[in-house]
Amino acid sequence: MRTIHPTTGVAVATLAVAISLLPAASAVAAPAKHPHQPSPHAVLIGGNLAENDEILRSIVDLADPDGAGPAKARIAIVTAAASAARTPADAADPTKNNAAANGLYYSELFQRYGAETYAVPIDSGVNYTGDPYTPARADDPEVRAQVAASTGVFFGGGDQMRYVRTLFDCTDAELEAFTDCTDTPVMSAIREVAARGVVAGVSAGLTIQQGPDMITGGESYEAWRDGATAGYLDDPRTLGYLPYGGFGFVDGVLIDSHFTTWGRQGRAPKLALETGHPFVLGVDETTAVVLDRRSGKGTVIGENGASVIDVRAAQDDGAGGVTGVRWSYANAGDTIVIGDVVSVKKAKKSEPVKPRGADAAPRADVWDSLDGAGGVYTLRDLAREVVASASRTGQGTSFESGPQFVNTLTRDDATAAWRTPSGSVSFSGLRLDITAVP
Repeated sequence: MRTIHPTTGVAVATLAVAISLLPAASAVAAPAKHPHQPSPHAVLIGGNLAENDEILRSIVDLADPDGAGPAKARIAIVTAAASAARTPADAADPTKNNAAANGLYYSELFQRYGAETYAVPIDSGVNYTGDPYTPARADDPEVRAQVAASTGVFFGGGDQMRYVRTLFDCTDAELEAFTDCTDTPVMSAIREVAARGVVAGVSAGLTIQQGPDMITGGESYEAWRDGATAGYLDDPRTLGYLPYGGFGFVDGVLIDSHFTTWGRQGRAPKLALETGHPFVLGVDETTAVVLDRRSGKGTVIGENGASVIDVRAAQDDGAGGVTGVRWSYANAGDTIVIGDVVSVKKAKKSEPVKPRGADAAPRADVWDSLDGAGGVYTLRDLAREVVASASRTGQGTSFESGPQFVNTLTRDDATAAWRTPSGSVSFSGLRLDITAVP
């Protein structure tokens, strides 16, 4: 279920907005040691971290600079994507949702896993004016030094444009015109840490890690009806993107969050086609891709999966739709490789899924519209049925009409499907066609 965040105008998960109370520190066992990882990494979390043990352990382990154990990890917590606190009490309460409170929450969370933390005070801490952007300390040499002394950086959720506006010295006009912007001192320190350690982020903290044409908002239906528009838009349903992009830690792919959770398989190919990008990486909630930034090899961990949308062979159908998009979906244990070609590889000991099951049932509200019944994972679940069905095809329609969009999924000779050792169905190369119906 989704709502529109009252201060950012961005769609957010209802469960993710309310930060849960912290359990006792004794509830977390001592983190296990893992082999030292000398390569810089990115941990890309699709949203709703839900205090997932495997994801949190991975971040702390990768922030260990010498393999000596989690006590050597120091994580800078950046939460400027959230709005500033309105009162001192709100700023000091880790159960609230504001930049200062979120910094406290994540600091306590990572400390339970043995890491030292530093809550980075990018905004002014308490904001009584209602101005959502207060980058009071991004130029502070002491804050810069504290970040530079860290071995990892974690970016919290909220609105990715807040990261842009607080960590870059740049006007909105320069961002939209793809004009060079400059890093603040704190952003420079973040890049130093990223070059030798780990950068991790959830939701907006995931999205900000990409390069040019970073998505700033939008829903799948409006994306196909109206197309994409450069900039940060007042209407959160309209597909917007920032030409200058985010921090550029992950190259070669557009990145999207809450992906099949919120039916974003619709808006992703539209943005890729309009901005000239061949691939999109989309990550589901409570799921992460742990990416070796040097080799481009990423492992999926967590509760759901990650998608690769490939539009290299896609064709405009001349009537407001597209044919020939290819969609791959990787579950925990599967691998995603980001390079000249972005691909999905199955986990070891996976078993092939043979197409001999019952025909896939048609779906309505296939993009999990904000105006619909609050469904999630609808198109993903349809895809899993399609790859196992005897007919090898299935359809779903958008909730909205005038026009209505029909999504047709087809398993053909370019498609592979497998069941991972955990029992989840993954697939690669599933064909997606989107057709407009008056």
